Amino acid sequence: MDNKTMVLLKKYLIVVIGQVIIGIGCAFMITSGQGNDPMGVMISGFSRLANIPFGTMNNIFSFAVFAFMLLVYRKRLTFTTLITVFVIGWTIDPVNIILAGVSVPEAIVKFVYPLIGCIIISFGVAFYLCIDFGASITDNVILMIGDLTGKTYAFGCYILYAVYAAIGLLTGGVWGYATFMSLILNGKIIDTLIPVFTKSVAVWANK
Repeated sequence: MDNKTMVLLKKYLIVVIGQVIIGIGCAFMITSGQGNDPMGVMISGFSRLANIPFGTMNNIFSFAVFAFMLLVYRKRLTFTTLITVFVIGWTIDPVNIILAGVSVPEAIVKFVYPLIGCIIISFGVAFYLCIDFGASITDNVILMIGDLTGKTYAFGCYILYAVYAAIGLLTGGVWGYATFMSLILNGKIIDTLIPVFTKSVAVWANK
């Protein structure tokens, strides 16, 4: 196998791992019962209205936004984006089942799980974005905002998360202190971690 093919395979592996990590983080947020990340608030609202499982609704919404992005802003859309449409949703539902079967004190579930979920999601996003090999639907929108405004990932994240949270509140989505934690922390953590992973994960991927 030549080096170019190996680099390509490593990058796809990093993308998939990153999406699985994000899905695990989302599951922690959902299990806590203290609200979801802002996108999760919106998805949970749509899920409740349509009576469709959360992970499945996540995939439906992601595919719809992917189609929209194809029409209005193709700049960052790649095959990677299509992969991310499905992986997170496929991860969330089974991890939810696993977490529901684990016996832990209620206080930890309510107050520690949201923080764990927030950190895991941020870790997963920075892990795969550092290689600049395409992005998920949500990250594409955030990066588009950054492109159009000349701002950082965190700025686009705050804008989009606020929109998602507002839609989620209007549709009866599950929200709480975990939602506000995501609004405040995710963008900043991701901005901090991307340079760190660029010097490690991205270097390994390009060897």
